Amino acid sequence: MTKSSSLRAFVSLLMALPATATAEIIASEPEGFLVRHVTTVDLPPDAAYRTMTAEIHRWWNPAHSWSGDANNLRIDARAGGCWCETWTVDGQAQSVQHMQVTAARPGALFRASGGLGPLQQLAVAGSQSWTFEPSAPTSTTVTIEYAVSGWTPDGLEGWAGPVDFVIGEQVGRYTRLINTGSADSE
Repeated sequence: MTKSSSLRAFVSLLMALPATATAEIIASEPEGFLVRHVTTVDLPPDAAYRTMTAEIHRWWNPAHSWSGDANNLRIDARAGGCWCETWTVDGQAQSVQHMQVTAARPGALFRASGGLGPLQQLAVAGSQSWTFEPSAPTSTTVTIEYAVSGWTPDGLEGWAGPVDFVIGEQVGRYTRLINTGSADSE
């Protein structure tokens, strides 16, 4: 599959999904992009971090998994740990490393490197950071940034919008899970 056809398929999938979060594309150039999302959740930082890492299966949209089942996702929240997905098809073990954990500071910072989704097949490097700041006695401001750089024949600027949309969807599901008890839209 070519980069252009991968991007078209990815954009088509995104257009079928409801928007759940406001996105900010900080930069978008042929050699890379940076997207940022900021949300506030009704948990203190330690619990917000734990929900992000230990409960990813509860908020990640299964449509953006290889197996189609978010219950197959796990984050080993330690430096060198795996943000992975494992499942079985016809008795054969399947697995994908979505990202590798590079920093794990419960209640403060989670960082992982890698190319999410179709970026995995491109010549790119990505770094995603989640920072957790107390914003009231029982709430946290969570800032998510994903920086991607590298080379593709058509440049990376066309990927910024679709990637930003998918991250925004995941951030929206994470926020809804914490603030309403359900990751799904109403």
